Amino acid sequence: MNRKLTYLALGFCLFAAISGCKQASVDSLEGEYGVAENGKIVPLIKVEKTDRGYVFDDYQAGKWRTGTEVARPLKPEEFEQIMGAKLRGPFDGLQTKMAIFAKVQPGFTAGDFKTSTGYMMAFMLGPIELTKM
Repeated sequence: MNRKLTYLALGFCLFAAISGCKQASVDSLEGEYGVAENGKIVPLIKVEKTDRGYVFDDYQAGKWRTGTEVARPLKPEEFEQIMGAKLRGPFDGLQTKMAIFAKVQPGFTAGDFKTSTGYMMAFMLGPIELTKM
């Protein structure tokens, strides 16, 4: 009986540790990101944690506009299926109905797309590389 309780407690601690690590890694995606235009980084998106969850704010006319759709964590297998390419190395991602945001291993390629920064966003028209600001 004592052994069963020990294993149960160990299993619970392991589950809690793994769950905590996943949340912390998604938390690392918070911040502002931009795209390269004419040698400059122009703001495009902000990943923001709200009391409802993560949202993607967009930058328009010099101001941040708060997103309304809550993003959910994106599993590596889902990302590979969407992008049609295998991941190598660490991965963290979020997804809404319209877009995915991900941090992948720098050098990741999918078809003609390649990221040197490791940050990317994909829409229906395809992926774009982002730079953390």
